[in-house]
Amino acid sequence: MSEAQNLTPPDDNEPDPLALASLLSSRVCHDLINPVGALRSGLEVLDDPSMEGAMRDAAMDLVRDGAQKAVALLSYARLAYGAAGGFGAQISLEDAQKALADLFAVTKAELKWGIGTGLAAKENVKVLMVLAYAAADCVPRGGVVTLEGDIENFTLHVTGKKVLLNESLVRALGGDASEMTPKFTPALIASQLVASRGGAIRVERTEDSVTFKASFGS
Repeated sequence: MSEAQNLTPPDDNEPDPLALASLLSSRVCHDLINPVGALRSGLEVLDDPSMEGAMRDAAMDLVRDGAQKAVALLSYARLAYGAAGGFGAQISLEDAQKALADLFAVTKAELKWGIGTGLAAKENVKVLMVLAYAAADCVPRGGVVTLEGDIENFTLHVTGKKVLLNESLVRALGGDASEMTPKFTPALIASQLVASRGGAIRVERTEDSVTFKASFGS
């Protein structure tokens, strides 16, 4: 059975900008704490002269994995949340694709990129990146996220071993800030960016798939 929702931000539910910035900062810190902690743990083992052989090899793997994930998350956050390129600037879709490819490399999901290249409106690219990360979270046991369309009207179709869709994510994509948490703050911002361009986000779900659709107006 299929269920679809058109998500339109409510008019009377505008979050406080300072609170929104604090929540987003908490989200970034939450994403980074585990890989940075892995780096520290690995370095502590390597600093211990009594650790040899397999223990040192395992520590090096921990350092490599932690560094890869931290760099991927920082590169993603720079484009998805930050002011890369300056205010009002466009963002390279090649840069977005590279950042998402690196991010998906440290998740259980596989990304199939199916839109063009070149420069695109910053708002559109940010929404694309936020929805792509949310799509990866929908398949914690592994799956495929297929991106299709163009930067003005695109679809992210998610399939996998176990497809989940958090209702808090759906509410945030609809602009509902009444019970906002750091995890879903990017989704709330995405809803605001789409609304600022006169567009809309649509979520469709079945028993074994989730689809995110974003369309932008003028």
